[in-house]
Order: sequence, then structure tokens, then C-alpha cells
Amino acid sequence: MIRRTILALAIAAPMANAYASPRSDPTTGRAVFTGATLPSPTSITLNPAALGLGQTWELYLAVTSVLEQFGIDRRELDLATGTFSDGERVKDTQLGPGASIAGVWHPGRITTLGLELRLPPPELFPDDPALRYHSLGSRQRNYIVTGGFSLRVSSAFYFGVSVSHDVTDLELRYARDTALDKGVAIDCDGAPCGLENPSAAETYKVDVRSDYVSAENLKLNLGVVIRVTPEIWLGLAYHNTPGFDIQTQLDGRMRYGQAPRDGGGSFTGDSTVLVHYPASVDGEVRARLLPVLDLHVGGRWEDLSRMQAFDVRGQGAAFQGLDLPEWTLRPRGFRDAFAFWAGLEQVEIDQRERFRFGGRIGFETPSLRQNRTSPGNMSSTSVTLDAGAQLRLAPNWSLQMSYGLQVFSTVDVDSSNYDPRFALDCIDSGFDYSTPGCAALREGYALPTAAGSYSRLQHALRLGLRFEGF
Repeated sequence: MIRRTILALAIAAPMANAYASPRSDPTTGRAVFTGATLPSPTSITLNPAALGLGQTWELYLAVTSVLEQFGIDRRELDLATGTFSDGERVKDTQLGPGASIAGVWHPGRITTLGLELRLPPPELFPDDPALRYHSLGSRQRNYIVTGGFSLRVSSAFYFGVSVSHDVTDLELRYARDTALDKGVAIDCDGAPCGLENPSAAETYKVDVRSDYVSAENLKLNLGVVIRVTPEIWLGLAYHNTPGFDIQTQLDGRMRYGQAPRDGGGSFTGDSTVLVHYPASVDGEVRARLLPVLDLHVGGRWEDLSRMQAFDVRGQGAAFQGLDLPEWTLRPRGFRDAFAFWAGLEQVEIDQRERFRFGGRIGFETPSLRQNRTSPGNMSSTSVTLDAGAQLRLAPNWSLQMSYGLQVFSTVDVDSSNYDPRFALDCIDSGFDYSTPGCAALREGYALPTAAGSYSRLQHALRLGLRFEGF
């Protein structure tokens, strides 16, 4: 049982995130016409205190989307010599749509209420057979309902709180090289399997989600807005689970496909995934430079170090008697991430401007170390460019458009944390827990190599229609 458990951890592989972190949304916060000091309907979740700065009630409908472009030049490991050679070149493009509808009301002089239904763009995962041990086209989708209010404590201080009910839908798709726990000399079609032999690859399709109604789904958003001077505003917001470190449980089904050399059968049973999602802080300073021009300087910190792995478990009578691990860890390898941006936006005065424009530039730190980069997890240092325009359709109607480009630096990985030799070394040691190979196996990094060169572009789009009352 001990041997089987430790080998089970070898299944683990990282999952790609569409953004610098799994819960950030590139169409809000850094995007033009959004931010922690703006009375936009997007602030219901971003910073509910900012809602109190508005003077009219609003209805808001938006369509959002993220387009990911990945480029990967794999390197292949020769076990006999320990050297690497050029492998397959993979290009992949993934599109993830989203949407939101929100309303903001001012029932009193000092209170503001907001309600939002939001479907953010999903996390997107590369999908190519050459990447099967790291990613086979998974995705994570969230369905969020948020209600909140803002209280004007004084003319210079606003406090806000909102509560989100966040239903998470997670699809994990990956393969496992069974030769790494049975030995690379096992038979595959009359010859030793070696590494990454399709005959020794078993597949996993995990479809899980959180309960549709559960306290575990709640997220708390706390915010303040402070008027530092008549022309300068400061906004800060904190996002976390009410218990501040609650483990989220996702339940559903798993389809397990045996390796062809083991029979190639397909079996479906129950599955559970446990995960700790990160907390985050948003901040922004807004300063009036000219009567019709504002400076926006913002940033975001995400406590990604708490999110180290997906804990995946398969259950059910359908899996009894199979060589299927009862549980695995699929590591994310994250560390805390920081994003910063600054830009200029035209100020709208009395709804008279036909057109309104803005732009921002920023950068983000990587959310993982270079040697933990893989086909399923790419987040290097990046530069962001965002532009936006607003068209006044009628006195009460406006159309807002924003586009963001995130350019990630190219990453060359020579010494990867993902190394199949860890599994072989652990077996040779008799599963000595004190050895580096067994430690890497337990953490899920004893996989086909992730050495290679990685490039990535992300495009983010928001198209919003606003109706402003009186």
C-alpha cells in the first residue's frame, strides 16, 4: 500500500492558469474604466466601498473574453546518456468567454447597494497529445453571485463589504506514464517501453464542481475608499473566504482509461478534488491631473503560495480491483504574485462627452519559479498594455470597450523540477522517503521532463453596456 501510494503521487502534474493567478480576471482591475476607486458596477466585487462614490443608479451588461496563445519547444530526455535533444514544437490557442450583469442602487444619502451575476473568463489549459503528461485541455470555470453595500462614513471615508457565492467547475485532463512506476524496461508491443510510450499512457478525465449552495463557496470582499486630498482618492480591498483559509471541496466524476498495454479499458466512478484558493488585495490611487483627466495607479497582490496542489481522489465500486491510485496531488508550484499598472483616463462630466478614452501600462511578477514552468503552467514576468473607449449612445446609455494585451517573457527551462529520473531513483532506493527522488515523487514532480522553451500571449476583451438613471 505504501508503494502504491507514493507511486500515485507521480500522476501529479501542474495545471495551466490563464492569468497570473487562477482567480484574477484581466478584464477588471487593471482594465480601463475599472479600478478600486471607481463607482463602476465592476466594483461590487473588486471594491464595494467605491460604489458609494456614484450618484446615479445603474444597470450594466458586459461580455468578456480571454484568448490565450501558447508556443512550446519541448526537449526530450535520453535516459541512457542523461542528455536532452530537441522535441516537438507545439502551438495552441484557447478561447474563454465570460459575461456579467449588475445593478447599483442608492436607497439613501449614505448607503449604496449592488448586485452582480458574473461568469468570469475561465482558466484555460493547453490541449495537445505531445503535452499529455502535463495537460490535455483542462479548464476551470466559476459562476459568481455577489451582493454588497457601501456606507459613506464621512465625505472623505467610505466603507464597503460584499459577499460572493462562487460555484467552481473544474475539468482536469491528463495522462500518466505507467512505465515510471512499473519500470521503463516493461514490455510495450514487444520492446522495452522507455519514456513517454503511448502504449504505457493511461488517461484521466476528472469533472468536479462545488455544491450549488454551500458555505464553502462564500467569499468575503472588504474595502475602503479614502479621500486623501480634494483631488486624490485611495482605494483598498481585501478578498478571502470568511474563515480565511477554508479548503474547498469539489465533487463529481472521474473517467479512467487504462494504458493500452494493460488492456485499454475505460472505467467511470466518483471523484473529489480538495484545494485551497488564494486571498488577494487590490489597491488604487486616482488623482485629478486636469479638469478632464485622471491618473490611475493600481496594484494587486495574491497569496498564491497557499495554493500548492489539487488533491485528486477517485472513489467508487467501478475502480475496485484496478491499479488506480486512491488519491494524487497535482501541484501548481505557485508563489505569491504582484501586478502593477498606471495610466490616464478622460473624466466624464455630466454625461456630455460623446467619446471618452483611456490607457494603462503595467507589469506582473511570475507566479512560479522558472524551473517549475511546464506545458501546463506558464507564468513568467510580463508586461500589460490596456486601452479603452466609451461611446455615449444617448443621455443615459453608454457603450464601453476595453482591450488588454499581456506579453510574457520567453522562458528557457534547462534544469526542470519535472524529471522522470526522480521516480526511477526512488524505486532504486527501495522507496527511501529521505531521498530526493522520493521527495519529488511525493510532491508530484517525477514526470516526463518539462524542459524546453515557452512563450505566451494573452488577449483580454470587455464590452459593456451601461444604463444610468437619476
